[in-house]
Amino acid sequence: MTDRYQKDLDQAAKDRSEAQADAAKERLKAEDTFVKAEDKADRKFEKDADKAEAIAMNRDPITGSPGSHPIGTGVGTIGGMVAGAVVGSVVGPVGSAVGGVVGAMVGAAAGHSAGEAINPSAEETFWRGAYIKEPYYDKNYSYEDYAPAYRSSFLHRKNATGRTWDQAEPELKAEWESNKDARLRWFQVRNASRAAWNHASPGGQ
Repeated sequence: MTDRYQKDLDQAAKDRSEAQADAAKERLKAEDTFVKAEDKADRKFEKDADKAEAIAMNRDPITGSPGSHPIGTGVGTIGGMVAGAVVGSVVGPVGSAVGGVVGAMVGAAAGHSAGEAINPSAEETFWRGAYIKEPYYDKNYSYEDYAPAYRSSFLHRKNATGRTWDQAEPELKAEWESNKDARLRWFQVRNASRAAWNHASPGGQ
């Protein structure tokens, strides 16, 4: 074996070793990139899931309890701040600031209560579990077939203080019949609409 041949063998072995080392580095780099991407995706998923849960739970911004209605709470907060600031102004600027903060908390609670008079999220959850027990339920149809009638009824009830279902029926019927995607006719969901209205009404009217 000549010296030149031996040198070629040594160089080839060295090149092979370096290539293997480079390949190992690239593999580790790729694995690290994959792990980072996976972690990023997991964090985004968890963040989105938490956000979706927060929206679904509709949590109170002060207490964190589920079922809060932002509109009612927000209106109450602003009104409470104004009232609290007016009362606090009697004792000067500091009193105005303190009064505004306290008024905001009390007002938020009052607005929250007003918004919670009818909780659409709770009504939706109730009917999703109860609809199959209703006497008008037809097993050939799913909750999604009845849901628009429930939803339309309790949302109308939320904004129809002092009205009865009989008074609101023409509007509810017209709205239902304008829904071209509905599988059921009004006479098939009429009782469902009435049931949702009554369930959302303190007096059952």
